Amino acid sequence: MPRLPLPPRSLRITGLLAVVGVIVYFSLLDAPGPPPTGPPGPWYDKQLHFAAYAAVTVAAAGATVERRGRRWYRIGVVVAFAVAFGIGIELAQWPLANRYASLGDVAANVAGTAVGAVWFPIEARFGYATDPLDDAGDAADAESSD
Repeated sequence: MPRLPLPPRSLRITGLLAVVGVIVYFSLLDAPGPPPTGPPGPWYDKQLHFAAYAAVTVAAAGATVERRGRRWYRIGVVVAFAVAFGIGIELAQWPLANRYASLGDVAANVAGTAVGAVWFPIEARFGYATDPLDDAGDAADAESSD
């Protein structure tokens, strides 16, 4: 069975912070431009929300790999974080003059989070080439054999 590469924890956390930062920037400070193929379609905004929150969910899952021993707790925390972040961004847009909060955007965020959560069974199926849980077990085994 193939194993997934596991970047260092600091890189995974930096990746999550980068994804969150990009979403905050484009949600509160600047709007993304039109697609390169021409004028945006009627669902373009929702597609961006969907993709952004799928990315947040996968990045948060990657940042929490060390918590894999508590699988359902970890999944709940990651999904709750992504949904709460999406709702928080929508609430932060509410008072801004050039932005608007929308339940449709929240729905697209939640749908993206749900699709991003598909990462958890993929991760469980393949595992990691360097597994932090295996490393912790090896250290405990070495101490008990001394």
